[in-house]
Amino acid sequence: MTLPPRLERGAKIGIAAISGPVDEGRLDAGIARLRARGYGIVEAANLRRREGLFAGSDAERARGYEALVLDPTVDAVFFARGGYGAVRVLDRLEGDRIVERPKIHLGSSDLTALFAYLGARGLPTFYGPMVAVEIAEEEGLDWESVLSGDRLETHRVGAGDVIAEGSGEGPLVGGCLSILASLCGTAHALNARGRVLFWEDIGEEIYRLDRMLTQLERSGTFDQIQGMIIGSVVSRDRAEPPENVREYLRDRFREAPFPVAAGLPAGHLRRPRTLPLGLAVRVDLESEPRVSFSEKAAA
Repeated sequence: MTLPPRLERGAKIGIAAISGPVDEGRLDAGIARLRARGYGIVEAANLRRREGLFAGSDAERARGYEALVLDPTVDAVFFARGGYGAVRVLDRLEGDRIVERPKIHLGSSDLTALFAYLGARGLPTFYGPMVAVEIAEEEGLDWESVLSGDRLETHRVGAGDVIAEGSGEGPLVGGCLSILASLCGTAHALNARGRVLFWEDIGEEIYRLDRMLTQLERSGTFDQIQGMIIGSVVSRDRAEPPENVREYLRDRFREAPFPVAAGLPAGHLRRPRTLPLGLAVRVDLESEPRVSFSEKAAA
């Protein structure tokens, strides 16, 4: 992995949109917050485009994002929102050129597909808030601290969040469960061997969670992983009580041959933690259950 340069106050942030169309009011609110903190802004050419389900055509979204990566004045790339569509642009990207210019990438949800693509090529990415979603609405997020190179805080795992005991260590990979499942059987499927798998999702009932986890398991994604960390899991319209979801997870993973921790505050939350995908994480669920990060996330 090649660490991207850390984010410094006054840096220029490119805002990309490779998935769904962006709500301009929320986008402007997020950009205003970034500017108020001293950052310059460069908008992708397609950022305010709307073409059906997407923020422009596949080609426009790919070109808009790549232009930000290749622009020498842009220090980091933040994503406006998720939704759906990132997987459609992967075959249009020039992965080697992107990785040759390592820059911070911050996003989540549908960006799971792009982050798996970049991670396979050696570029760490950051799973966290997005400009027209959490950044537009919330103060006190941790993205600035993480991206500036501060050591990440250890997460203490409560007794009720220990699904399977044990310990393991390896690079953190993963993202949104539904996207990870959709990548199975494709050229961009996630390789989790020797790694710690993180997943989260929103709007999925228990039977749908089980279907996607079974797909990952049967495809070999769980083979030889060093641990599993489960983030936010909120059912559709909160129809499934959280205790039912937690009981399902215990039943599903209680005999897993790797440590499994639930309850990490990351994913589809108002104030999600920012996680460095591609960098080392240790899951220790024995005497003092915790998830700890041993590397700084930016150079």
